[in-house]
Amino acid sequence: SLVWVRWLLPVCLVVGTGQAQSGRRPAGRVEPPVIRIETLEVVVPLRAYDADGSFVENLKPGEVIELEEGEARPTSDLNREPANIVIVLDGSNEIGTFKNGPTRRYGVEARPVWGKREEVALIANPTARDFAFGLLRRLSPRDRVAIVQYSDRVQVLQDWTAEREEALGALRSKYRVGVRSTLFDALSLAATKLAEAGEGRRIVVLLSDGIDSASRVGGTHASRLLEEAGVTVFVVGWAAVLRREIELAVGWMRNHERFTTASATRLGELRNYLARLDAATIELEQLATTSGGEFWLPSSHPEVVTGARRLAAEIGAQYSLSFITERRPLLENRRRLEVIPARPGLSLRSRRSHIVLPVSEGRNESKR
Repeated sequence: SLVWVRWLLPVCLVVGTGQAQSGRRPAGRVEPPVIRIETLEVVVPLRAYDADGSFVENLKPGEVIELEEGEARPTSDLNREPANIVIVLDGSNEIGTFKNGPTRRYGVEARPVWGKREEVALIANPTARDFAFGLLRRLSPRDRVAIVQYSDRVQVLQDWTAEREEALGALRSKYRVGVRSTLFDALSLAATKLAEAGEGRRIVVLLSDGIDSASRVGGTHASRLLEEAGVTVFVVGWAAVLRREIELAVGWMRNHERFTTASATRLGELRNYLARLDAATIELEQLATTSGGEFWLPSSHPEVVTGARRLAAEIGAQYSLSFITERRPLLENRRRLEVIPARPGLSLRSRRSHIVLPVSEGRNESKR
């Protein structure tokens, strides 16, 4: 959960003045204790909506209240900052090429899948790439982006850039798909890049089915890195699209193919995948909502592509809310967070917790 520390402010409280003035300790007087308090500024993402569900563009600091572990914290800043955005694209195809585009089995002449190469139409515009194209074209020109794709391995298609044509060119020339999934490795890489990004909001846009089969790290580790780096995660899930595509494929198999041992095995693989997909979708939704982001489940390939418009609007409407807290010893460095409205008709979306790391770890310290 999000926290970046902008600065530390040590405060020393000393009781008594005689020694401070003369430099001598009065006879028989016990030196008073020195209390050292370290304060820090926590920055969290925030989106505000009016009673009609429209974005609030003129939100003021006095219109929100920050509660950390149930205690009110003073607001120090509320502003709009440029964003550092890592777009993470799922290129895995363990169960078939259902993510690449809508089925073309119906409404065309039936042909065996082992037809000649020239008879097989390639997908010119894979859905994931079209989605990324649309998002890049709608982001603020002040935002910086990086693009990561994952399948059998994780690959950085485009490192940090504010030049949209450079990012679009990388997508056109480097986008590839594979078989297995290294989702958690990709999220860990995104978190590391954002932790080192410097000023600005930290955002991951993830297009994924949520399933991992080949990562070197686990999901808990990846989620922890995202929390420590203060990342807001916006997720576009594949579940509804893939369920529809798989149901079409199963219907085709039953109506056009003889039932064999191979087809029975294939049907079993698809059923098993759908069960894994349901569980992974729940985890994706939790990742998005706890980070202060959003979770969408488009129902078709065209909806995935057009959803980029809504996603860009949500990212553009995000504020950075800062408040002052204390760094104090606790058994758990994750602190519960609630941001509540202080004006009628206002609704807010932010993180549910944040993490304060020890000074020695330094991951969430950013002097800006």
